[in-house]
Amino acid sequence: MKLRHPSFILAVSLAICITGVHAQAQNSPSANPSAPTAPVNSGPGGGYSKPPAAAARGVDASLGSQAYDPSQVTPDQNTLAGAELFSVGSLSHARNIFDPAISVSEIGQTYPGTNGQSQNISSQSLVGGSLSFDRIWSRYRFSTVYNGGETFYAGAYALSSGQASGAGQVPSYTQFQNLVLTQQINWARWHLLLRDDFMASPGATFTGTGMGGPGLVAQFSGMLNATLNSLGQVFVPSDTVETGYAMRYRNAALGQAEYSFSRRAAFTFAGSYGLLHFSNVGYVSSKMLNAQAGYDYLLDPANSIAILAGYGKVDYTGSSVSTGASTVDYMAALAYGRKVTGHLAFQVAAGPQQIRSTGGATGNFMFWFESVNSALMYTRRRASTSFSFARGLTSGSGVYQGATSNTFSGSEGYQFTRFWNGSVNGGYAMNNSLAPAGVASTQFNNWFVGATLGRRIGPRGQINFNYGLQKQSSPANCPVTSCGLAGYQQSFGMTLGWHLRPTG
Repeated sequence: MKLRHPSFILAVSLAICITGVHAQAQNSPSANPSAPTAPVNSGPGGGYSKPPAAAARGVDASLGSQAYDPSQVTPDQNTLAGAELFSVGSLSHARNIFDPAISVSEIGQTYPGTNGQSQNISSQSLVGGSLSFDRIWSRYRFSTVYNGGETFYAGAYALSSGQASGAGQVPSYTQFQNLVLTQQINWARWHLLLRDDFMASPGATFTGTGMGGPGLVAQFSGMLNATLNSLGQVFVPSDTVETGYAMRYRNAALGQAEYSFSRRAAFTFAGSYGLLHFSNVGYVSSKMLNAQAGYDYLLDPANSIAILAGYGKVDYTGSSVSTGASTVDYMAALAYGRKVTGHLAFQVAAGPQQIRSTGGATGNFMFWFESVNSALMYTRRRASTSFSFARGLTSGSGVYQGATSNTFSGSEGYQFTRFWNGSVNGGYAMNNSLAPAGVASTQFNNWFVGATLGRRIGPRGQINFNYGLQKQSSPANCPVTSCGLAGYQQSFGMTLGWHLRPTG
């Protein structure tokens, strides 16, 4: 598939989103910020038949003037066999949200020289906008989050118009886009989920390249996590390997149905279609199809277990890819989860995975692998912690025709005072090319750390100071056009943001 007009796809998605905002906002009750809002997604059946809650004043609870209160959190209803990961619940689920915002960032960035040391510096200016919208009514809930803008580059590594991009060189400006749409429907024992995740970026989304670097990842992901849960690794095309600056478009469309046999037992089926497309030649584009089904059983109000099975198929295209190249995997796993609303969410699933590769340069082969998916969220009065680890077959991040990947990520956020907050985040990804027994594989190791410190300015403004550090170890022979820079890269800067609605 060739995405000749990605901006058209984004425009259509935004038009749908804005239409939904306009149509639903006309029926929204007037806001009353001082009135308490009761959870609307608690108890058997989800509670979606209750009247809509009053419109919320903001999106991010960490920016609010009141301390975090676990008793006001809406319980998380995700199952172990579902596509969305467990969470501790959300304050935003109990209220409607319409929160547009704009931001301007100035970032300095160092690039390694020929000896692998950071000797060159350039600057980036990011101008962007965001929208978080959440609407709950009757048995339905519609949510969307958008974040995007333009990045302007200056310095030794910024190219003039018409020049070709090298490993460490970038165009004079690039765009980044991130749009997530979800629709949830509850009918008696049934719970349906429709979701679409779209991303456009000139660099790996894992480290935030092209979006301000690791220092801004926490700011963007914090906005997403305010209203939406994260998807499991198997349902989203992987993008954890840094390359030279190359525009990539990633999309994952998901459908999920859950049927509750009783208060304790439920069956869940989820399927997704995803793609990772590079507009530059010399990279590996992919299309993936995944399906997962499982049976959950609630041991007690906090603990649950599940058995699940999955199927995945990835087809590869590109100038260096053989016709018909694909990978197929079959997975079975046992899972355990624990949820304490407002405080703790933990889940882990592990089991065997059979991987089959056909049509590649190394011929047809099959092998077994150990698949693991786990996540932890822990929230205190002023702080929150999250970790995730995933191990299994991925689509290869644009450099391989399939890979076995180990991916870890974590974050810690803290509210120092009513006005000051901070966070640190980090990640590590190890990607190995697929190879039959007796043939050596090649490896990419990529890691990053980031930190941000923010202060609220008035009821609508926010200023953030951030720092990021990243490095990737690449194989001696790069399998694609460019494997990026092999050394430390640092970013540091400041962001000014403004919300249309008060955040406190």
